[in-house]
Amino acid sequence: MSLADREESAVREVLAGLAVPFAPSGLAAEAVRRGRGARRWRARLRRAGWVLLCGAVLVFTVWAARTRPWTVPEEVTTPPYPRW
Repeated sequence: MSLADREESAVREVLAGLAVPFAPSGLAAEAVRRGRGARRWRARLRRAGWVLLCGAVLVFTVWAARTRPWTVPEEVTTPPYPRW
């Protein structure tokens, strides 16, 4: 038996002696629960963003309809002439 074979067998014995599970029990269920919560949270944020965007568009439309910023304001070149 060579040195490499002895080292490999020693490592295999050490690894075989470890009876530690790779993941704690219930880890998958906890991950699924957190994932569903995160998905719901993102859906709520997305919905709130759309509501805010639609509200902003509505407010801008009402403002633009009332103030008509695209029209040219009346020019007053001279003040009214008072009677002497």
